[in-house]
Formats: sequence, structure tokens, C-alpha cells
Amino acid sequence: MFGAQTPSVDEQRQTFMEGLMTIRSTVIAPLFDTADGMKADLAARGWSETVAEQLAAVWLASMLAKVGEAA
Repeated sequence: MFGAQTPSVDEQRQTFMEGLMTIRSTVIAPLFDTADGMKADLAARGWSETVAEQLAAVWLASMLAKVGEAA
């Protein structure tokens, strides 16, 4: 009767999932793409595949941690 109605559980679930998909496509996916490019660049510069992957993985983990801190 007064104020806005509370969204249903299904509406809340839908909104939450849409938010997660937005975060995935706008924040998470580009980080993974950048890490893949970083690994390929390091390997092309003569770094071993193992070291290139480890450096890219450490970078990716730190970026994901920063995203988690900001949220």
C-alpha cells in the first residue's frame, strides 16, 4: 500500500544473475584475455612456457583480488 513493493525472490534472483553476467563480461573476461596475451608475449620474448604462465597467473590473481576488494 505504501512505498515500493519488494521484488519477488525470482525477480531478485534474475537481477542478481544479470549483475553477475555483466561483471563477467565487462571485468573478468578482459582480465583473463589480458593474462593470456601477457603469457603469449612473454613466451614470444623467450621466456619459458612455465615461467610465462606463472607470471601471468600471479598477475591475474592479483587483479582478481583487486576487483574483489573494490566490490
